[in-house]
Amino acid sequence: MSSFGRVLCIITGASKGFGRAIATDMARHVKPKSMFILVARSEDELRNLQSDLARSGMEARSVVLDLSRKGSPEMVVRIAKDACPPDIEHVILFNNAGTLGDVSRLTRTFTSMAEVDSYLSFNVSSAFCLTAGVLQAFPRSSGVRRCVVNVSSLCALKPFPTWGLYCTGKAARDMMFKVLAEEEPDVRVLNYAPGPLNTDMQETIRTKTGDPQLRQQFLDMFEEGELLSVERSCAKLMKLLKEDKYKSGEHIDYYDV
Repeated sequence: MSSFGRVLCIITGASKGFGRAIATDMARHVKPKSMFILVARSEDELRNLQSDLARSGMEARSVVLDLSRKGSPEMVVRIAKDACPPDIEHVILFNNAGTLGDVSRLTRTFTSMAEVDSYLSFNVSSAFCLTAGVLQAFPRSSGVRRCVVNVSSLCALKPFPTWGLYCTGKAARDMMFKVLAEEEPDVRVLNYAPGPLNTDMQETIRTKTGDPQLRQQFLDMFEEGELLSVERSCAKLMKLLKEDKYKSGEHIDYYDV
């Protein structure tokens, strides 16, 4: 018996890392012929994931685009609506796409509005508009559950020196989804912080972070094998979603589960 039923599952940043792990793990917990909408900028990696899902009995569409560009969230919504089979029981959106920004600089150096706007467009505005579009395209309906997951971070709660853009973006996203949970009581909303993952982003953190103490902290975690695999963290996310006992809008860290 599947935990989520036959789903329409939309995943941003799906081509690699945590996004790919979400797609692979979700496929184990849904009914055959569920539809996956895979969004990312890397076409080859998306196509490979689409093929993997097809072999496990899933339907999938690859959407290759940059979410920061005008009209991108609307395009994803249109594709999801067109591809959605009539017998879907559950609509789940994973807002996973995100970037670090320039973590080598202090906050006082960001004087260019264009630079900050570009970062926030991809990391905040696109998630905001995509979520709104999905909820409008798939309104409250008898027999269809709706869930929105924001892939968050400890940085949404705690300031990290030289990570001004990243912390700001994560905090803004957390609050947006908390507000959503208050406004839409029938939508299950979760802010999930996956912990320090062993991904390409971590390599950038270890080499580019401007604060020396913070950079050394992550170097030590890497050298001591304390970084988490995406599969391990994703398993905890699936546990949270399957048990469905969290307070809607809550921020839950990997280490809280």
